[in-house]
Amino acid sequence: MKILFATGKLNAGFSATNKIISQLAAELAAKGHSCTVCGLAADCKENITVEKGVTMARLNSNLAVDKAQLCFDSYSASLGGNARSTARRRFMLRHPVHAAALAYRYSEFFDSTKRAEIYARRIKELVLREKFDAAVISYLPFDEAMHTAKTLSGIVPVCLYQADPWGLHREEKFAKDAQLHIQQETELFCLADHIITTPALYRLYLQDENYKPFADKMTAMNFPNIRPPQQSNEESIFDFDADAVNLLFCGLLEDEYRSPGLFLQTAAGLIDGGLPLKIYFLGTSTSKELMPFIRKYPQNVVHHQAVSLDKAVATMKKADILLNISNTLDNQVPSKIFDYFSLGKPVINVQKIENCPSREYFDRYPLAFTLCDRVPDTAALEDFLLSAKGKTIDFDTVSQLFYDATLEYAAEKCESIVTDIL
Repeated sequence: MKILFATGKLNAGFSATNKIISQLAAELAAKGHSCTVCGLAADCKENITVEKGVTMARLNSNLAVDKAQLCFDSYSASLGGNARSTARRRFMLRHPVHAAALAYRYSEFFDSTKRAEIYARRIKELVLREKFDAAVISYLPFDEAMHTAKTLSGIVPVCLYQADPWGLHREEKFAKDAQLHIQQETELFCLADHIITTPALYRLYLQDENYKPFADKMTAMNFPNIRPPQQSNEESIFDFDADAVNLLFCGLLEDEYRSPGLFLQTAAGLIDGGLPLKIYFLGTSTSKELMPFIRKYPQNVVHHQAVSLDKAVATMKKADILLNISNTLDNQVPSKIFDYFSLGKPVINVQKIENCPSREYFDRYPLAFTLCDRVPDTAALEDFLLSAKGKTIDFDTVSQLFYDATLEYAAEKCESIVTDIL
């Protein structure tokens, strides 16, 4: 089969999500299919390359806002490990025109329709020229997904591969437009020949009358992120203390739906009780609770801004125990938990809500401890911290436990879905 994956930005160093799509395409290519991954790049020159048997088609929107985004991404990456938090301020001084374009892009006045129309038109041109058998629309913003599906309707079968909720958002900022989002999403679902979504969203779709008509053309699939830990020449960001229990959180911290507050209070009790515990936070944080805690326990708590994926993996490999603070949303599972499991390290899961969709995965993992944030069992947490240090699980065991979250499984499912559509 000849399959097109229409996805988001394909600038140099494109997102982890889109890397997963390119790896999925590579798995299908290894099975004998011809796969192309296509996305917008803000680079001045378009290019088509072949990487791991997959054709990578980078298209140019020629929009000033896209060029500004590329300029900012390149600039912030050049500043090094811990400087991204100050990149915006410096960027404004060095590139005022691009900064103004970025400010416009992320303002309420920016209309994304033009970008979506350009993307859909370019995808249609590619489909007609290369004569693909099917198109998989993967991880696109809603406008681009909708325009692309409409444009390809009647030309080629379309499979929607989307893990981000559009209609069933649980965040307050989307609540006022909930019905509009549901109406838009169901219109898109009508256009798709098949829909791949996450197990957490699939359950919610089946409970909602608006989505039940699409149940027969839906498949639930985990984020395929169980894979052998990548080799890296990078060094750990932190110098972990051999005499302490080193606990590491990687990811975004936001008080809105991933607050560390109650967990930090629990940890404070253990530190005050004499437990040699050190907690490291790696990634962007907008939490108002973290910095006061660091000031109170400067020898025990450390925060570092986001770094490259290679550096993050090198750091995770060195930590004793990994920390996950789950969302307060019942429709999203943090994809990083599969990165955690892939490393075979002990993992602590801080569960924020009763119906947490991450819980089933932690119940499967032998070296996991779940701490209910509302009623924390401090004694059990301390026992786990002391007993789990130094323990690991080999990757073969992990891949068997979570085969449904591997690229091999995702490729098998996608191959079956596209074959059935055709």
